[in-house]
Amino acid sequence: MAASTGMIEILDPTAEDVPEELGLSKTLPNLKGKVVGLLENRKYHADAFLGELKEVLLNEYGVAKVVYATKFTYSAPCAEDTLQSLINDCDAVIHAIAD
Repeated sequence: MAASTGMIEILDPTAEDVPEELGLSKTLPNLKGKVVGLLENRKYHADAFLGELKEVLLNEYGVAKVVYATKFTYSAPCAEDTLQSLINDCDAVIHAIAD
């Protein structure tokens, strides 16, 4: 039987590293008047999340237009033509995953 020391070890679950804050991009300092692409991965609830995000982008960030695209399946890379379309049509793209 192990000897009792009368001590309890408490673990701190917080992250050890503090992420570096980078701030806004100099090439895209805000989204007002911009076209933002939303790329859905087809996981459960990704569409609901992106639907809400679309409204936030339009109503709170002044985005001019939101382009919505989907991957064929979450487990495969996005189709090259879908990526090229987003690159051609958007100032920024957000890829969302959900479960």
